[in-house]
Amino acid sequence: MTRLLIVEEALRNREGHWFEYNRATKAAVQEADTVQVDMLGHQAMEPDVAEELGATPHFRYTVWDQIYNQPQAFLRYWGIIQHNYRLHHDLTAYLKSADPYHTVFAPTVVLHHLAGYHKIAQQFAGSRFGQLVLLIRNNIALYGSDGERTFRRTSVFWRWAIQRFAPYLADGRVRFVTDSERLADEYEELTGIRFEVLPHPSLVGLSGSSDPEASVPNQSSSPVQVFLPGPARQEKGVVRLLEAAKLLENETLQRPIEITLQWRESFDLPDGTSIGPDDVASFESGQVRFKVIRQPLSSEEYLSELSNADLIILPYLREVYYARISGVAVEAMMLGIPLLFTTNTWIATACADFQLGVPMENDAAGVATALRNTLDRLDEVSNHAQENRNAVSQFFSPQAFSGKLMGRSAALVGR
Repeated sequence: MTRLLIVEEALRNREGHWFEYNRATKAAVQEADTVQVDMLGHQAMEPDVAEELGATPHFRYTVWDQIYNQPQAFLRYWGIIQHNYRLHHDLTAYLKSADPYHTVFAPTVVLHHLAGYHKIAQQFAGSRFGQLVLLIRNNIALYGSDGERTFRRTSVFWRWAIQRFAPYLADGRVRFVTDSERLADEYEELTGIRFEVLPHPSLVGLSGSSDPEASVPNQSSSPVQVFLPGPARQEKGVVRLLEAAKLLENETLQRPIEITLQWRESFDLPDGTSIGPDDVASFESGQVRFKVIRQPLSSEEYLSELSNADLIILPYLREVYYARISGVAVEAMMLGIPLLFTTNTWIATACADFQLGVPMENDAAGVATALRNTLDRLDEVSNHAQENRNAVSQFFSPQAFSGKLMGRSAALVGR
């Protein structure tokens, strides 16, 4: 049987992207083929998460605990060295005791991991595993509001760390992958190495999971259900959406709007002021109401909220999401739910490929205009989204994802 090991040091609970991404990865791979999937997470993993994913608590540290976020630069750089050592130590201990794997997949790789994985490749590629697949999903570049690209100061270290893998990349023992063609462009410009692009794995459409039809908008005066999925953060444009709601308060809309937000904790705006879920009510009007979800959603609850929406809105800041993928956008398109998105982002590219979605300009006025215009032709955009959902589902199918992730591994075992 083909054997896959998923390595995710930050996997502890259902928060963040780690739980859903790895759950979807395991389900997609096992849907496509007969694969034994083992998964390593953090030592403090919650028992119900470990049970649901079949995951083993293992890693002592995760970089996402901000344990290396020190004010002194030399301490931050020392933290990078320290964490690479810790990753190598913990993963080595497991690989030495486990049966060999066809593929070891690391779905969240940053600079704190690359030297550790390089040493792992040196020691174990061809003996304890056939291929090591490293997924880098973070930007190495910074983008302006118009999409202009400049590289971060740390890019010189990224370049060096990635280029060290060249001998292993040449014969397939290591593969660098990402989830966006735009991110692949970044790293190719920086390193001269073209990353492969994985489709986004999704629980939507799996044979063993519920795949509800998108709700059909009714013709009554009941509110149009609009959903901004995912934890509310500045870069996801939640404040922009609130400001757009204020711009609509004195207008006469075809139907009123109810906007659902997932918002647990306050965060600081660029000017230093704080905004949180308790502030949402001040942006309501007779035209626009808000529903705030303050607790984490289970996978089933999240899918229910998603599938019951008339519109999914993603007012993401272009300077953050110019090259970054959105799993929510993929899921909305697969369910046939109309999607509103910021122009000139990765989401815009994906929507253009499938001729779907409604673009919004990169400000609150653009969001308000897009919402108003979409309400005027809601039936049209809903029907169009339903008609094109199959093409999206085929592109992001479990078979497409698994084929990209696992395709070469069988031939590499036993090198």
